Amino acid sequence: MAIIVSDTSPLRALAHLGLLELLPTLYGEVWAPPAVIAEAAAVSVVLAPATWLRVQAPANLQLVRRLQSSLDLGESEAIALAIEIDADLILMDEARGRGIAESLGIEPRGVAGILIRAKSAGLIPAVKPLIDRLRRELNFYLSARFVAQVLEDAGEADDPS
Repeated sequence: MAIIVSDTSPLRALAHLGLLELLPTLYGEVWAPPAVIAEAAAVSVVLAPATWLRVQAPANLQLVRRLQSSLDLGESEAIALAIEIDADLILMDEARGRGIAESLGIEPRGVAGILIRAKSAGLIPAVKPLIDRLRRELNFYLSARFVAQVLEDAGEADDPS
């Protein structure tokens, strides 16, 4: 099974939708650093007792500090941890963090990508209502162009006829 590290945003979005169980179903164990757990708790996301979630602090604090010049603490710790454990994927939505993760050789996947994968696995019936809820209820920013691409990838693009 792949090694996955998560930032706060995907955890918060999936918890809001009541779909946190998608993570262990799709990925098995998910790792998160303490700053991510603290950020999630600060927005009332309850993760304990999630047996599928492994919390570990990154050892390279110098890298965390360097990343913090561009990112918040949760993103910085998540990227540092992903590098240390040679993660296959980092769950992250913020564009700047995704770009830095990619530049360091870590593939990012956001909540939209998780939902697309869940739909293709038959775990959810549709992506669009979930994306709509995130945008409406959490003020989750996704550009119209990105949403159109997500819906196309999920096989839910509007029929032009």
